[in-house]
Amino acid sequence: MFDIYLTDVQKNVQFKDYPGEHPVKFILNFKKIFPSVMELLLPVLPSDENLEEMTWESTSSDFEKFKLLLSGWGVIELRLNTIAKFKTRNFADQLVKQAQQKRKSFAKEQPRLSSVELDYLFKHEVHALIDAELVELGEKFYLPTLRELWKVQLKANVLEAKF
Repeated sequence: MFDIYLTDVQKNVQFKDYPGEHPVKFILNFKKIFPSVMELLLPVLPSDENLEEMTWESTSSDFEKFKLLLSGWGVIELRLNTIAKFKTRNFADQLVKQAQQKRKSFAKEQPRLSSVELDYLFKHEVHALIDAELVELGEKFYLPTLRELWKVQLKANVLEAKF
């Protein structure tokens, strides 16, 4: 369980909706997928440096973005598992690698994009690649749903990945 202090509303919240038992280990692994996580949730070490008692700080807005990234990754994993059954696990992994390359190219071409925007664009690209593969099975496109979920958080050009 995460203990998170929301600095803008001066409120403590507990967050339990993540895989695994160790929040610190989870966050360190999750930031490999979405680097912005370390900006959205700031670790606060206790005075005895016991990682079991670590707390986190965030703002309400940043915490909502973190939850969107987390739930969004769950959807991606489900869809990747479908691709792995339809094609192969290696093929699904290649889609993620392609999306990571696209994220890097966006970072290079659009240096003003924030890390959260780049993380969204990574998700956008993964879903676009999966949509292109699953359309053969009659699966609905997910990109409109993704854009709807993030429309309050991001500018329209980022939502559409059009620059």
